[in-house]
Amino acid sequence: MEKFLTQHKRKAEDEASPDVLPKQFPKAKMRKYDEAYLAFGFTCTTVGNEERPQCVVCLKVLACDSLKPNKLRRHLETNHPEHKDKPVDFFRHKLVNCRAQQSLFTKAASVPANAQLASYKVAYRVAQCKKPHTIAEELILPCAMDMVSVMLNDSAASKLRAIPLSNNTIGRRIYDISKDIEEQLNDKVRDGRFSLQMDEATDSNKDCLLITYVRFIDGDDMREELLFCKQITGRATAEELFKIIDTYLKEANLKWEDCVGICTDGARAMAGIRGGLQALIKRVSPNAQWTHCMIHREALASKQLSPELNDVMTHVIATVNYIKTRPVKARKESPGHTPSFCHILPMRDRIFCCGLHQNKIQVKDGH
Repeated sequence: MEKFLTQHKRKAEDEASPDVLPKQFPKAKMRKYDEAYLAFGFTCTTVGNEERPQCVVCLKVLACDSLKPNKLRRHLETNHPEHKDKPVDFFRHKLVNCRAQQSLFTKAASVPANAQLASYKVAYRVAQCKKPHTIAEELILPCAMDMVSVMLNDSAASKLRAIPLSNNTIGRRIYDISKDIEEQLNDKVRDGRFSLQMDEATDSNKDCLLITYVRFIDGDDMREELLFCKQITGRATAEELFKIIDTYLKEANLKWEDCVGICTDGARAMAGIRGGLQALIKRVSPNAQWTHCMIHREALASKQLSPELNDVMTHVIATVNYIKTRPVKARKESPGHTPSFCHILPMRDRIFCCGLHQNKIQVKDGH
């Protein structure tokens, strides 16, 4: 009796002890494929580092535990009863056809390197012209085939069919190109110091957007590029704007310590020295210097102009907005008279210069 109690107590202590590891059950034995299984109409294929049986008749892949003669025979007799008495040569011929078919599918699915490069070039052109993605397959490809068939021959034109130009393909190509341009820009910004300029904007759908430009030194040149454009989902507060900028800089692996300047308008959410975006950025980048945007300063100064100068400025601004907000008007050019922003801007600068030195100007002949 004492012996039994002692053994029972020792067993209970062993089960309660955390040092005792549970029993390791042996792993299930994995069967290997045998060439004799071809007599049942099965070959071997690899799926996820596992050998699985594949029927050479219906090309169905079974589970790993089906790699047994009785299960393979049952599949043959149940699904292909007309082939159960066929010799091994019959299934060997089926295996050759199966492998040839698989190689044909792989060759058809692969895209040549030159055709893929041509697809990217066409997608870049479509993105530059701001055209619908369907124009590549509906217009560009047929026109290219017609030109090649006329200038060369029909066989050369038929090779253009290998270029993937579907709607979804062009969309993916444009996305890949934009991501590559963004990565190249971020790599150049990481090499030195940079400054940011941000402003809020509203598109035609009344969506509030945060547009941020970056200025940096590329070699011996000073460059200014669009860094990102993000939608403001909530309220346009200083905390929300800083969160958007901070999240992007972390994703792009850009450091706040390298930011030496910020440029915004005079709104309180942007330029506030205590709770504005300026104050939040200076907490993480003390060396950053804030600058009031010159365009917004000019807009504020134009409100105090004389009536004559204000009338001229109103007509100039209305003309620029009418031209630049309509792509058809912006593309139209007449000889000697190009109503574009680059020609009107110097005149606007001259008007501001005159307004700083004179109280009023004379308007003659509508100029």
